[in-house]
Amino acid sequence: MPLYPIILVAISCLYCQPTRSQSVTPRVIITAPQGYAQRLEKALQEKDIATYSCPMIETKVLPEEAKMNQFLKEMQNYDYIAFSSRKAIESFSIALAKHPEAKLYLQQITLCAIGKDAEYLKKELEISDVLLPDEASPMGIVAILKTRPDISGKRIAVLVPWVKDIPEPDVVPDFMRALEAIQMQVTRIDAYTTCASEENIQNRFAELIRTKTASCLVFTSGAEIEVALQTCKKHHLSTDSLEIACFGPYTAAYARKKGLKVSIVAQDFSAFTGLATAIHQYYQNKK
Repeated sequence: MPLYPIILVAISCLYCQPTRSQSVTPRVIITAPQGYAQRLEKALQEKDIATYSCPMIETKVLPEEAKMNQFLKEMQNYDYIAFSSRKAIESFSIALAKHPEAKLYLQQITLCAIGKDAEYLKKELEISDVLLPDEASPMGIVAILKTRPDISGKRIAVLVPWVKDIPEPDVVPDFMRALEAIQMQVTRIDAYTTCASEENIQNRFAELIRTKTASCLVFTSGAEIEVALQTCKKHHLSTDSLEIACFGPYTAAYARKKGLKVSIVAQDFSAFTGLATAIHQYYQNKK
């Protein structure tokens, strides 16, 4: 019997098999809220990473937040304002537009922001000076404030989310305790709301997990982790087969605290390009 038909079959079967490169092509689920998700998706797609956006949380600026309005009336009494996120800056900017008289106080207050949020703050408020820490995290703000010799007793307003109907992650409480530890007078201002995403989005997330469509879960905050785990528990699903990627060490620490095995941590967490690079390099190393 001639051998060539067998050889042809063997060759055709060989071409049907995925290459090793194809087998490790990352397909990631983005759990960040809208706005953040779009910027992260762009950074990932530039690295040829397939993305599925399933925001686990929603962030909403409250149209008439009494606490924010009261803060603007008392703003002249503060030495510092710390913005925990871009959404906090957005909320402050919207409130300030309704109370333009409060803009006069900005000249005597030091504003603190992290990473790319600092440029956004300058643009939104049309200012040139923002205190920007080396580490793009709330703890980075603490570190840079700690170096100031006269920081003890200074008043700081911390603009943070009100986390609604889900457990509040560690970041904000730890931030406030760290500021108090350097003898600052700390006031929490709930600038916007963070809550779980709508049920249809959570169901889509569950379906992606169930069908093993994705190979990696990407988290940018502890709140996303909380809702993702709640969704998995509700649908009797496990994340054990997925790689877990986190935007920086603080999100990674919270993920581990909640029992997740973290494979990828962005060392550069000042911008989403750092997370995209970390995921890309991880999968390149698996080839």
